[in-house]
Amino acid sequence: MARSCGSSALTKASPTSAGAVAILVLLGVLLISIESPTATAAGPSLMILSPANDDVIGNGSPVVVRFAVANFTLVQPGRFGEGPNATEGHIDLFVDGGYSWLLTRMEPVSLALGSGPHTIRLQLVHNNGTRLNPDVSASVRVMVTQGPALGTPTIRIVSPRPDAVTGHDVYFAVEVMDFALVDAHGQPNAPNEGHVQFLLNGNFQQEPRAHDVAFLVDLPDGNNTITARLVNNDNSPLTPDVFANVTILVKGAADPTASGATTGGISLLLTAILIVLIVRRRKAVARVANQVAAKP
Repeated sequence: MARSCGSSALTKASPTSAGAVAILVLLGVLLISIESPTATAAGPSLMILSPANDDVIGNGSPVVVRFAVANFTLVQPGRFGEGPNATEGHIDLFVDGGYSWLLTRMEPVSLALGSGPHTIRLQLVHNNGTRLNPDVSASVRVMVTQGPALGTPTIRIVSPRPDAVTGHDVYFAVEVMDFALVDAHGQPNAPNEGHVQFLLNGNFQQEPRAHDVAFLVDLPDGNNTITARLVNNDNSPLTPDVFANVTILVKGAADPTASGATTGGISLLLTAILIVLIVRRRKAVARVANQVAAKP
């Protein structure tokens, strides 16, 4: 009987313990609810997905800008009676600080930019064109070039060949790799882009237009070294310097002194012949006049 009473007492105590545990759990939940701050909704965000910062855009290709917007609806601006709305508006696109484009769709934008560095900035604005507060924008720096984005420039003189014997006026042709030849018109420097300069024995001679051959005239007699050098748009050498040399032998007349003497002798001979002809003509005219005067 004692065992039965003990068992009964243990059974009655179990509900009490479970109730106490439940009360403690409810109190804990209540305390957590009181201490936890209310979660706030995320604000608008804007991110440029591509290109990456300092990307080089080669071969004169357009810059394609891809972006993502969150917690903000892109709509056409200027709808009648519409005031600022914290969660809708459009995107203003700026290139190098100047306004360029208004965007109302989350689609890639293609920008045709000139050679050199550029900064592209996107900014979320309200329907009436005012900025969000706080400002929501993203920017990226890129470099545009007419040349390849990658590669090491090289140059080679293909004509004339080394040690060629030439006259005083010579055409020069070069072969250029991994480098775009462009005419200089004040554009900024860009990777793997520029033009060719020709030097005679270390002194500047000529800067032909893009893809034209060089024509150097009045080269001095003897050995001459011609240098073809790749330069940037501002005429500064590449880093490292990229150039090619060729040495040619320039030969003029075989004997310039004799040639001059011969020319002078011929001139004197022609002058003497002319004088003789003039004298003979005058004598003939005088003879005819005398004959006419002698007739009755």
